[in-house]
Amino acid sequence: MKTRPLLITLMVLCLTLSAVSTGSAAGRSIRVLVLKGESFLIVTGAGETPVEIKAEDGKAASVNGKKAAWPLKLSPAGEFLYINGRPYRGSAEVAGTREGLRVINELSLESYIAGVINNEISSKWPVEAVKAQAVVARTYAVHQMNNRTDTPYDIEGTVMGQVYRGAAAEDEAATKAVADTAGEILTFAGEPALTVYHSNAGGMTDSSREIWAEYYPYLLSVTSPFDKDAPRYAWEFAVPVLSLKALLAGAGYEIGELLDIKCDEMTAAGRVKSLVISGSSGSGVRLRGEDLRKLIGYSYLRSSLFSAEKKGGLFVFRGRGSGHGVGMSQWGAKGMAESGFSYAEILKHYYRGTVLKKAY
Repeated sequence: MKTRPLLITLMVLCLTLSAVSTGSAAGRSIRVLVLKGESFLIVTGAGETPVEIKAEDGKAASVNGKKAAWPLKLSPAGEFLYINGRPYRGSAEVAGTREGLRVINELSLESYIAGVINNEISSKWPVEAVKAQAVVARTYAVHQMNNRTDTPYDIEGTVMGQVYRGAAAEDEAATKAVADTAGEILTFAGEPALTVYHSNAGGMTDSSREIWAEYYPYLLSVTSPFDKDAPRYAWEFAVPVLSLKALLAGAGYEIGELLDIKCDEMTAAGRVKSLVISGSSGSGVRLRGEDLRKLIGYSYLRSSLFSAEKKGGLFVFRGRGSGHGVGMSQWGAKGMAESGFSYAEILKHYYRGTVLKKAY
């Protein structure tokens, strides 16, 4: 008997904003915001005729030129659903917003973690470092699932959550690391820990209290000696004085001609907790080190572990590391794994007092 191919189904899905239970996550799915602000989408599923989705207005969709109600639920005919050419497991939900089309990918938690690995590190790293990444990514996701109740999704697929771009990043090594640690998370006082992480601590991590003024007993300052082996461990960046003045003005700070930057409060690890930029108007502006990173750009000021100096028409920043500096250093974990540490030992080092537990 010849089987008729399944078509992509489009059906109305009612959104719920309920919190995820703190119990077992076995069989649970996670909702990941993968696209937002799109003007149109082309969706295919394993050889299906493309489906073009546009926003008619805030309340109606155009699906291949025909009106449909928001939100739309899209399911694949085969293994993957392709959205603008990118493969995704599970299903997708499309809704219209003021900013454009929003796409939420709903898939199993373990498949999601397999898609995160190569977007955050390389699965070619030592296996114990890859397993450590799998556990912290899973724990962070579960923490978000349990605590995020103000959006129709659990986590963003960007640096605002964890970088996830669908199934294209999966490979055998990443999938094996996820399988070898299946269901394992870090807990503190019986609850999933907030396992934030970053690329390179520059030699020492900082406590959450010093960086964000939020205290988590397991996010403390610890040494991270293997960071020095990372590329661009030490860095330098120069920004023209006039460019920084324009950035400050755009943020609402008018202080005349910029005269100096003084880093006046430091964390235990040496990161800039606060600084003062003085100006010719006699006033100055006080910023946190992380706020200046956001203003100039995280890819330019790679961390807040820096010094600043005015040289002619430039402000010169010299620093170490990359990222906010709290929790696990990914390059530090790589170095520990290369030196024979297990993933459990790596996690114990960076998240003090947590318990590695098989949640499901």
